[in-house]
Amino acid sequence: MKYFIIVLIVSINVTCGLLLSADDLESKWDSFKITWGPNSFNPEYFVKQPRTIAEAKQNNYQQVSDQCEDIFLRQRFMKPNDYGVILIYDNQGTIAGVQMGIPASMITDKFYKYSTQKMFNRDTIAGVELYILTAYFVDPRTICQSGRNPSHLNHEGTGTGLWLQNGSNPIRDSIEMPLYDNTVNNTKWAKGVCLPTMGMSNNKRYHYWYDNRLDKSCDEFFPAFLLYNKNKLAGFGWIVIGKFEFTKRTEFPSIPVIASSQEPFPVCMKNRIQEAGGMTAMHHFFNNETWNILC
Repeated sequence: MKYFIIVLIVSINVTCGLLLSADDLESKWDSFKITWGPNSFNPEYFVKQPRTIAEAKQNNYQQVSDQCEDIFLRQRFMKPNDYGVILIYDNQGTIAGVQMGIPASMITDKFYKYSTQKMFNRDTIAGVELYILTAYFVDPRTICQSGRNPSHLNHEGTGTGLWLQNGSNPIRDSIEMPLYDNTVNNTKWAKGVCLPTMGMSNNKRYHYWYDNRLDKSCDEFFPAFLLYNKNKLAGFGWIVIGKFEFTKRTEFPSIPVIASSQEPFPVCMKNRIQEAGGMTAMHHFFNNETWNILC
């Protein structure tokens, strides 16, 4: 019965998207939402994030840093004791990126080499040591210099692109992701498989994993994936080996779900996930109407 209800809800969400015109289905970056779920009407899923500091303060986000010469850039805000979502704003107070912090007390190198994966940087917030993943939505070089005013936010949307920080220097080590899927073929990003609202349309696979292949070593698993819709980047996600319960914004996909979203599914993954006790993921969407992201 529970399975039937979930399928029905997903079907309704997808049908809503099918009723929209081609123009409506364009992947416009008109919002910023976090956490995937089968029911887009559930307030715990697709949670809207503040795109300005003023909105962040109204929603009980508190500033935890303001820097331009360290491993992370500019003003960072988070809700009290919720290290899962750390929002980054530029010098004009406009959204510029996001981080996921995992308490170091939960991390072990037994099942995955967190200490040597360059995507993870170490930081301490409010006395808590963290392993942090970082994404920027604008060129990192602009965050501490020009920034974006409200007019830019309204015109450009949540961002102008996606940069993943793969090292300790946010300028040198941030790598720009392909904005359109027709440029992905020249990279190591490999097409994955779709789940509704996760990034596919017209029966084309638009869910991408980095350097995904059958014989890939689990120690080399890249902790992020990309989502494309209507040929344009529509979001991304963090995904790490191990089940880390420290925030409401994370998701815990089962092995069948993970296996069905990758093609091929690396041989090592099933046993590694079982040994680690699961996986932890967090989806980020730039499109306000998440049901527009179709299969």
